Amino acid sequence: MRRWIVLLAVSLMTAAGFAAAPATAASTPIGRLGETLRVEYKGVVADVTVTSVEPSPIPPGFGYPPRPPRHQVWRANVTVHPIEVPSPYILSVLFNFRGVTPTADAYEPRNSDAPDDLRRALLNAPAGSTVSGGVWWDCYRDLVSNVVLLDKSSGQHLAQWNL
Repeated sequence: MRRWIVLLAVSLMTAAGFAAAPATAASTPIGRLGETLRVEYKGVVADVTVTSVEPSPIPPGFGYPPRPPRHQVWRANVTVHPIEVPSPYILSVLFNFRGVTPTADAYEPRNSDAPDDLRRALLNAPAGSTVSGGVWWDCYRDLVSNVVLLDKSSGQHLAQWNL
C-alpha cells in the first residue's frame, strides 16, 4: 500500500510540472594564485588578481590581537581592475575576500587602518582604474588554502583562487 501511495504522489507531481530541474554547473571562475579572473556580476565587470598570501605583522587598527592557538595574521595581496561599474564605490559594497582552509573554516577579513587596505582603495575605483591593497585575516586554526571572492550581501560565490 505504501508503494502505491508513493507512486501516486510521484506521478501527480510529475504530471503537475514539479519535476526537478536539470543540474547546471556554476559559471564562477576558478584559478590559481597569480591568475587574473574576470568577475561579471550585477552590471559590474572587473579583472581581479590575488598575487600572494603570506604571513604579516599586525596592521594598524586591527582591533583585538590574533587569537590562539596559532596567533597569526595572514595577508592577501589583491589587484582589482574595474572595467564596467555603475558607480566608483560599488566594488567596496559588493566584494568580500574570504580565506578558506582545507578543513572548511572561512576567515572573514578584519578591519584595518593600514594605508594599503584594499577595502579603502575600493571606495573610489572608477572604470579603467587599477587598485591594489591587502586583505588581512586572523588565521587562528589552519592556514588559508583558497581565497574566495563573495558578494557581501547575498554570499554568492564570484571567484576563487587556489594556493
